[in-house]
Amino acid sequence: MPYFQIQTNLNMSSEQQNSLVKAASTEISKLLSKPESYVMVALQSNVPMLFAGLDNPTALLTLKSIRLPTEKTEVFSQALCLFMENQLQIPKERIYIDFADLTGSMWGWNGRTF
Repeated sequence: MPYFQIQTNLNMSSEQQNSLVKAASTEISKLLSKPESYVMVALQSNVPMLFAGLDNPTALLTLKSIRLPTEKTEVFSQALCLFMENQLQIPKERIYIDFADLTGSMWGWNGRTF
């Protein structure tokens, strides 16, 4: 049920993309204490993006999950910024994160909702 999307202006090879989505899947599973079998990760690289008027490396992250604990979003923000710095060398001040706490009835899977 967790969905993590990475949008970045970095141009990445398919090997880099595969490595990043695998690492992100593991990271989100650990961060949210959810089975990785429910984690979905999407990556959009080479997206035309500016941050503060500059086209330096930047990223927009989206993390959606059922019962996302809002009291932990600051911890999640720190962890995800560190993850992006380690994986793509994007400075934390060039990353925005969109968190969304979803209700089970608004998230479908396997022909039903949670």
